[in-house]
Amino acid sequence: MSSFSRYLRKIVLTKLDRPSRHYQQRAYNNVEKLYKVVKPGDVVLVEGRSEMSRIIKLFSSSHWSHAALYVGDYLKNKLALDGKPYKFSYGENSNHLVVEAYSGKGVVAEPLEKYKDHNIRLCRPFGIRPEDLKQVIQTVINRLGMHYDDQNILDIAMMALQTIWRRESTYTTKACLGNCNDFEVICSGMIAQAFQSVGYPIVPELLPPTDGDAYDVNNPYGGGLIMRHYSQITPKDFDLSPNFEIIKYNLDGSVPFDYKSLWSSASDSLQQ
Repeated sequence: MSSFSRYLRKIVLTKLDRPSRHYQQRAYNNVEKLYKVVKPGDVVLVEGRSEMSRIIKLFSSSHWSHAALYVGDYLKNKLALDGKPYKFSYGENSNHLVVEAYSGKGVVAEPLEKYKDHNIRLCRPFGIRPEDLKQVIQTVINRLGMHYDDQNILDIAMMALQTIWRRESTYTTKACLGNCNDFEVICSGMIAQAFQSVGYPIVPELLPPTDGDAYDVNNPYGGGLIMRHYSQITPKDFDLSPNFEIIKYNLDGSVPFDYKSLWSSASDSLQQ
């Protein structure tokens, strides 16, 4: 890539990283309850505020434009990329860190608290073995400092657009999108690769059933699976996966849900 192309790309990405003026927060996050409920290994889905996030949501047909992995206090006493301990930079917030990949930043660890004014969702891998979950977390932590693969995002967009003008996509389940190297990742692909490295499925392709197949009650997919390449995974796939539980942290069951008292006026609570 020429120096002019890099310069032009930087300008475009900087503009796309600006906050959008049309962001609607759908619920106020109770951070205290969030900290009580969230666990290391949970995938945090985020509806971003930037113009880039808006574009990602459009081509992925989803509210979710970003994914991060919650690692809790795993890194609290470790050195950050700037050579300082995370607890020195973030204080108490170093107990609640997420590892994420960002365009322009690469892979970083930052406080979960940064998303308190965003629409977020917690997705928890169901039934994963403790030793596998530990490996998933460590795999993602090992990605700290890597660069962001902007080409991966462009390829995902092209794959999505193909469904508009083609009946069948030219991309196979195993096709690697983006620059396909060991130095660049995107947010969802990085997390997907970590889970798939221990054999944990997200949104695999189903093998065609045969007449002799018996339904396995222990298989939520009902048949054989082919692992999809991690570079094809988008944030919404963690939401759609039958293996990830959706955790409603604002409603933790500690108090009754008095929904009738929520409305600003009595007429709103009894709409016909």
